[in-house]
Amino acid sequence: MTNGIFYVTVRDDYEKDRQDYFPYIASAYTAIAKNFKKGKTYPVLSVKHATLIADDEKNVETSQFLVPTENGNFIWVQSEIFRFAGVTPDEK
Repeated sequence: MTNGIFYVTVRDDYEKDRQDYFPYIASAYTAIAKNFKKGKTYPVLSVKHATLIADDEKNVETSQFLVPTENGNFIWVQSEIFRFAGVTPDEK
């Protein structure tokens, strides 16, 4: 197995995608998504498995990404707020 960094970008309309595709994610993650700049790529430094308890009390299997924040810290964030952006950094 090969390990490596891959890149993600925050979804264009996270609130709509959350409602349409993964409503089990708490709406609080909408606020977290706003901490990332749209169109900017972020490296995923680590991935971990997570089990969420949805509003209907069902267990939902998901993952979290360790990504750097705009202020130079790191945060574990639900993978659903992002979409895949490639394996090379954005050259904008």
